[in-house]
Amino acid sequence: MGSLDNLSFCITGDVETFKNRTEVQEYIKNHGGLIKSGVSKTLSYLVTNSDEPTAKYNKAKELGVRIISEAQLRAMAEK
Repeated sequence: MGSLDNLSFCITGDVETFKNRTEVQEYIKNHGGLIKSGVSKTLSYLVTNSDEPTAKYNKAKELGVRIISEAQLRAMAEK
């Protein structure tokens, strides 16, 4: 079991603390999380380093999906 078990994540925008988006996805999977390609009401977290109002960001806000940074993701995974 991982620290991100039963949680789903969608990544949007540029990555800053990982080499690329694939590395972020592998990190999440290695900690038990699931990767989603889009934002829906069943998504646990949208991972982004920007508050730029992209389509995914706006949809997450509209649906009440929590928006976190890469740093917050790492903190959650390391618990």
